[in-house]
Amino acid sequence: MGIDRVRWGIVATGNISTSFTKDLAVLDDAVVTAIASRSQDSAERFGAQFGIEHRFDDYQRLIDSGVVDVLYIGTTHPQHYSIARAALQAGIAVLCEKPVTLTARQARDLIAVAVENNTLFAEAMWMRTNPVVQAMFADLAKGVIGEPMQALADFGFHRQQLAPRLLDREQGGGILMDGGIYPMTFGYMALGRPEEVKAVGSLNSDGVDLNVAMAWKYASGAVAALTCGLRSHHPFTASVSGPEGSLLLPGAFHHPEYYVRQTASGEERVDVGVHGLGYHYEAAEVMRSMRAGLVECPALPHAATVEILELLDETRRQIGVSYPGDDEYLGG
Repeated sequence: MGIDRVRWGIVATGNISTSFTKDLAVLDDAVVTAIASRSQDSAERFGAQFGIEHRFDDYQRLIDSGVVDVLYIGTTHPQHYSIARAALQAGIAVLCEKPVTLTARQARDLIAVAVENNTLFAEAMWMRTNPVVQAMFADLAKGVIGEPMQALADFGFHRQQLAPRLLDREQGGGILMDGGIYPMTFGYMALGRPEEVKAVGSLNSDGVDLNVAMAWKYASGAVAALTCGLRSHHPFTASVSGPEGSLLLPGAFHHPEYYVRQTASGEERVDVGVHGLGYHYEAAEVMRSMRAGLVECPALPHAATVEILELLDETRRQIGVSYPGDDEYLGG
C-alpha cells in the first residue's frame, strides 16, 4: 500500500473518539482528514479542536468523500454494523469500537464483506495491542507459570449518574457489552474458548444487565471466573495462574502500566514502556496491516471477535438480556 500518511476518518464526536483522535497525534504516519457526526455543529467543533479539514453531518457523505483510507467508528453499539458495512463495501478500512456489533451473526457478515472487498476490518479491542498485556501473555506462552489452569478478571464501577445509553436497552446498554467484554477477552486470551459457560446476572426492570458473573470450564480442567457490574466499585484486576505461579495485571487491567510475575522465586513487578493514552497502539497495528495488504490485524484477529460475540450471545441468552431485533436467533 503506497501511502506515506494514512488518512483517518473519525465517526462520532464523543469521549472515546476524542481520546482516540488525541492519540493519533502520537503517530507521524497518521493524519485525520475527516470527521462525521449526526450534527454539523458537533462536527465543526470537533474539526476545529483537532484541525480536521473535512466535516460532515452524515456518515455516508464521509464514506463517499474519497478523502479517507480508514474509518474509526466510535458511535454507540447499534450503529456500528451499518456504518462499518457501508465503509467496507466502499473499500475503506475499518477500525470499529468494541463490540463491533451486537451479535456474532452481524460480525460474521462484516468479516465476509471485508474479505469480499479485500479491505481491512478490525475490532478496536485496544487491550490486545497494549505492550504490557502483550508482554504478559508472551511470558505465559513461554511457560513461566506452567499450564494455565485458572483465569480471574473483573470490570465494574458505580456512579450516581450513569451515561443514559448504559441503561438503554435499545442502545445495547448494560455492563456486558461495555465492560464485560474485557474480562471475557482476558479469559479467552489466557485459556481459549471454553467448552462450557454458566452465567448469572441481575437485571433492572427494563431488562438491562447491571451485575453479571460468568464461569467458564475447559477440557483441560482449567476454569475462569469473570465478573462485571454497574453497582459497585471493582478492583479492575485480572490474573492467570498455573502450577508454577501467576501473572497479574493490576487495576485498570485493560490498559495497565506494568504486570506482576509471581513464581517460587518471589514476586516481581515487570515494567514495560508505555506512552500516550493507549489507543495509538491499535491504530499503528491497523496501519501496519493495511500496508501489508491484510484484511485482518494479527493482534486483532477476526476469529476472536466472532467467538467472544458468540460467548456474549450465549451469556445474554442465559441471563435473559435481549436487544431489539435479535429474538430470532437467541432463542436457543
